Amino acid sequence: MAIDWITVSAQIVNFLILVWLLKQFLYQPVIRAMEHRKQTVAEQLDEARAREKKAAVQIQQHQDMSAKLEKDRDAILATAEKEAAAQKKIFIEAARLEAIKKRDSWQHQANEEKQEFIRNLRHRAAETIQAIAGKALRDLASADLEKQVVNTFIERLNALDQKAWKSLKDSSEPLVIASAFKLDSSLRAQLTRVIHEHLASSMQVDYIESAELVLGIELTRGGQRLSWNLSNYLDELNSSIEEAITSIGPVRETE
Repeated sequence: MAIDWITVSAQIVNFLILVWLLKQFLYQPVIRAMEHRKQTVAEQLDEARAREKKAAVQIQQHQDMSAKLEKDRDAILATAEKEAAAQKKIFIEAARLEAIKKRDSWQHQANEEKQEFIRNLRHRAAETIQAIAGKALRDLASADLEKQVVNTFIERLNALDQKAWKSLKDSSEPLVIASAFKLDSSLRAQLTRVIHEHLASSMQVDYIESAELVLGIELTRGGQRLSWNLSNYLDELNSSIEEAITSIGPVRETE
């Protein structure tokens, strides 16, 4: 069988042309598409790796931040507990001091009221004793006692020095003799005679009664005053009574 080299050559040329065409229009586009796809996949993988790395960094940051927040939270809670305990202690101490202050104030006020009551009681007791003594002396007063009072007063008048008499004489005010009891004419005459002897025979003497004098007698002229009064002795008695009661001592504050 004879080979048709022209046919064979034409087929070879057609094959080569087919291969070239396939390479140019089929294989190369496929290769380029595959390379492009490969590059795209590689870029996507790189982006995924980058995102994964970034996500890992963010996760680590989040974990670090969570740990820090947890630590800060514990520290804040511990600090808040300490501050709350300290504030509670301050409030309790302030309340205790306020309670002590009020208790002391109440005790002081109660003691002041006790002291005031006792002072009033002492004063009233002394006044009552003085009043009773004065009333008893008034009830016991008699003509002889009144005469003795006048005689005692005359002794005091005679014992005055010249300076005292001069002061009485120089005054322009009326001379008044007051007594707790009514002086009879003889007693008035005795007193007037003494006044005239020391001052002037024409000196007018006014006599009055005074309920304030306790079995006493008093001479006044202007700013000058001379008296003998049983109330002076009663005042001394009153002072002695108050001193005796006071010596008992003040009431102590109860704890």
